[in-house]
Parts: sequence; structure tokens; C-alpha cells
Amino acid sequence: MYKFLLIVALLPAVIFGQTPFRPCIGGGPTPASVNIEGCTSLPCTIVSGSPLVARANGIVTPVATPTVQANIVARVLGLDIGFQIPDDLADACAVGITGASCPLAAGTTFDYTLNYAMTLPLTGITAQVEVGLTAADGTRITCIEIDATIVS
Repeated sequence: MYKFLLIVALLPAVIFGQTPFRPCIGGGPTPASVNIEGCTSLPCTIVSGSPLVARANGIVTPVATPTVQANIVARVLGLDIGFQIPDDLADACAVGITGASCPLAAGTTFDYTLNYAMTLPLTGITAQVEVGLTAADGTRITCIEIDATIVS
């Protein structure tokens, strides 16, 4: 029975090239779909220093907000490895949001694209990577987690 449910859950990702993801442990809305180029199953392989293109489609903001902050947290064995998103990518309104523009009204649907060549401090490990967008008041607009094997 569980094998059937797993197959049913993963089949759309394989057919449509979508990347499976989990909602964040701390909660928050999730997008309708996520596509990380080159990744249709977890863990995704991320090459440190190479471009990473990830698209989240169908994000619906639960609150009105003048600004949107992007954030990425990478954890190994539950410990934050201290990765910081660069300042030029942190303002999601300036870079990343498509289908809408800031300020966002509550209930607005939009897409978000992260296009970044990440140089990660550790390679040869599998990390849990949390990617999220936060409103000006601190409300999570969206948050997902994936497992990623980081290689050089």
C-alpha cells in the first residue's frame, strides 16, 4: 500500500519534470509546483559554484506586503552551516518575482525564480536546504525544503 502511495506521489514530478519538495518544518504556505533544473528526485545534486536555477510557481501571498525577502538555510545533521543569501538576491521584489510586482496585495499569485551560482562551504555532503520568502512583517509567504547533495 505504501509503495503505491509513494509511486502516486512521485509520478507527477517524473512526468512533468517537477522537483519533489517538503513543506518547511516551521510551516508556511507552499507553491503549487517547484522545478529545479536537472533535479526530478531527491536528493538533488548541486554543483558548488555552478548556476542553480529553481522556479516556484503558483505562490499565493497570505498577507499584503510592500517588500519580500528571500532566504536560504542549509543544514547538515540539523545544524545550520551558515550559508547567507547574497544581498543582491535577498530582495525578491527586485529580482526573482514574476507575474506580479511589489507591493503585493493579500491573495496575489506569483512565481519566483532563483538563478544563482552558489559557492557552498562544504562539498561531498547531503544537506537539507530550506528556501523561503518572507513578508515585511515577518510572515512566511512560502517555504519549502529539499535534500541536496553538494559536489564540487
